[in-house]
Amino acid sequence: MECKKCNSVQYVKNGMVRGIQRYRCKSCGCNFTNTPKRGKPEAMKALAILLYTLGNASFGMIGKVLKVSNVAVLKWIRKEAKSLERPAVPSDLKLVQIDEMWHYVNGKKTKFGSGKPLTLCQGELSPGLWVAVMIEQPKA
Repeated sequence: MECKKCNSVQYVKNGMVRGIQRYRCKSCGCNFTNTPKRGKPEAMKALAILLYTLGNASFGMIGKVLKVSNVAVLKWIRKEAKSLERPAVPSDLKLVQIDEMWHYVNGKKTKFGSGKPLTLCQGELSPGLWVAVMIEQPKA
């Protein structure tokens, strides 16, 4: 057994807490018990991130497989995402695909939009002016 703060092996007994023996480190003065660390192992969190990114799995499915809540999976993935740098978007991007346009036009109640995938083509009419045309994809 070693101190959970400084990993020293020099400690003395320091009373009981909730029926468990407590120890005090002689090096740093930290109080600790001989219990396992809280939380899930880092390997489990890494597996959840891999399943989400490479396996295209949902938070709920990952939670069921790993026997944790889907909120825990969401927090693990958000924490990992914050540590990554933002991806570079090429400036010459010309095509964007939009799916289910009505989500952006005040819900399904309006007469605008389409439930079909659309392609957005961007072009330049003259310097400083640009146009965006939405084209319905041809039926295969």
